[in-house]
This record gives sequence, structure tokens and C-alpha cells, in this order.
Amino acid sequence: MDRHLSLQTYVPRPLADWIKGKARDQQVSVSIVIRDQLVDAWQRENEARKRPAALDPVRQNLFITVALEALLASHADGSLRQRTHEAYNRRLARLGLSASAPEGGSDEA
Repeated sequence: MDRHLSLQTYVPRPLADWIKGKARDQQVSVSIVIRDQLVDAWQRENEARKRPAALDPVRQNLFITVALEALLASHADGSLRQRTHEAYNRRLARLGLSASAPEGGSDEA
């Protein structure tokens, strides 16, 4: 069995509070919470590298988002895009989530 190595870092207070809260909720040490988060991130990154780009969920979601924005922006009903964003924000609110951008995002050129 490999011996684990000790690392030390400084994090912002909100992140430290979140980690301490998770440790308390799970009744484990802060070290275990941090280790588990790092291992999860490392595994996701390595799995993404092995996966063909066409099967990467992040790339798929980005493509779908860009394609839908293009379709909505070019639709004959000029209000469709705005109504779609308004419906999306209402759905987020019902789920108790907040919109990341009040206007539904921004175009990237």
C-alpha cells in the first residue's frame, strides 16, 4: 500500500467553513474531506482525458448551449429567445437555484 503524503495549503474562509462543515456532517476529519475532494477532481480530469472529445459531457453541454442560442437568436419570432430565458429563470427560481447571469448569458465573439 502506498504511503500518503502530507500537503499544506491556505484557502479562503468560505471554502474552509464549507470543508469544516462537511467534515462535521460526515463525522470525519477535515483531512479526509479535502483528500476525497482532491481524489474526485483528479479522477474526473483523468477520465476526461481518456474519453473521446465527442463523449465529454462538458463539451456536449457547451455545444448544445451554443447551438440553441444560435437557433433562438435566428428564429423568426424575435421574442422567442427572451421568453425562453425568462422561462428558464422561473424554473430556476422554483427549484431554489439562482441564475448565474440575469440576462441569460452573454455572447462570445
